[in-house]
Amino acid sequence: MSDALLSDLAADVGEQVMVVRQPIFDRGKSVWGYELLSSPPPQGHSEQVAALEDLISFQKEKLSSLGIEFSTDKKLLLNMSGYNHLNSYDFSGYLGDIVFGFSNTAASSEHGSFFVSNMHEQGGSVAIDNDLDESVFDSLMDKCDIVKVSLEGKMPSDIVNIRRKLKNYEGKLLATDVSSWEAFEGTRALGFKIFQGSFFSLPLIEEDAGLQVASVSKLQLIRELNNPGCDMEELASIIASDVSLSYRILKYINSVAFGLKREIKSIQQAVALLGLNELKHWATVVVMTDLDSTPKGEELAYMALQRGRFLSQLAGTIEQCQLAPETMFMLGLFSKLDALLSYPMDKALDGIALDEAIKAGLCGERNEYGNCLRMLEAVETGKWEVANAILKRYGFSVPKAATQYLQASSWAARQLPSMKSQ
Repeated sequence: MSDALLSDLAADVGEQVMVVRQPIFDRGKSVWGYELLSSPPPQGHSEQVAALEDLISFQKEKLSSLGIEFSTDKKLLLNMSGYNHLNSYDFSGYLGDIVFGFSNTAASSEHGSFFVSNMHEQGGSVAIDNDLDESVFDSLMDKCDIVKVSLEGKMPSDIVNIRRKLKNYEGKLLATDVSSWEAFEGTRALGFKIFQGSFFSLPLIEEDAGLQVASVSKLQLIRELNNPGCDMEELASIIASDVSLSYRILKYINSVAFGLKREIKSIQQAVALLGLNELKHWATVVVMTDLDSTPKGEELAYMALQRGRFLSQLAGTIEQCQLAPETMFMLGLFSKLDALLSYPMDKALDGIALDEAIKAGLCGERNEYGNCLRMLEAVETGKWEVANAILKRYGFSVPKAATQYLQASSWAARQLPSMKSQ
């Protein structure tokens, strides 16, 4: 494929197709790999890519723009359904970080069976769906490294029965559509090795458990930073009182991601240059990204930043949207506060100076802010019709919003490294 054609494809994806990175976690809640979820292309645009190597390069390029650089310790799960390049012979370049996933249509084809057999012989990795036709599944099971089991629409007893049927399978079991921490723990107890779904973005709240000491102090910082009565002198004092926060704010403000032309050497200088509200804003962002330092927390911080940026860009683009971009950024940013703290949202928001309507939306009320969050959740889980229905209220659509979504994803990926303490 020529560079020009690949560039056209990238522009096509950036402008018309939403691309969402979905993490896959292992049993210890570390990131095992990623899969790209893409919205359907508009009518008249093909989903086909000319050759397998171009498809892989294309997906890796998108993931790179979303902050993911692959090596053998992070996998790319590549869904082969719908692609017509299963007659490849040379897999030598794909044996380290690519896992080829097959659904019913691709796996049932003659090319699909040939592809799986050749990949297996050369030491590559293949994943197949448990829901394949029984004869196809039986013929491929011994040649694949991963069996995917979707939890969607299944009762716990169904998953137990599936696990029983696969008791002699020696590869990894991947639970997909895991939508709660209970489902994660249940499939984990059944011996599943890797997990994909929205569970990680939900708060993991243990009964009668309070906030950890470190989280209490950080939440108090967020409250103080968003206090309308906080003046420049007090803001400088608040930030300077926390050595780690001071370091990370200065590191971020002086980073390439922030884009200032001269070095800022003190919090007082930052206040004078950026202004009170601007520094409050970015100090809040820096504190939010430091609430959970686990791999799960890093994914949540990325989501919070990406959501905030995307909503603020939409607010600045859609004429029918009367919500201020700054307000929409904070809505997206705070939408993962409960998950980052493992604490109920209503309690986490207590004492934070946000508009009551925003707080209500964050706590699940179906107001205008809550609808924006439901649109985000629909995008992140591939419920494109739901996302479109909400966007249409503002005269917008998923294809029209795709550019802002990819830009927001790329922006969030660039910001995070500059905000870390190390």
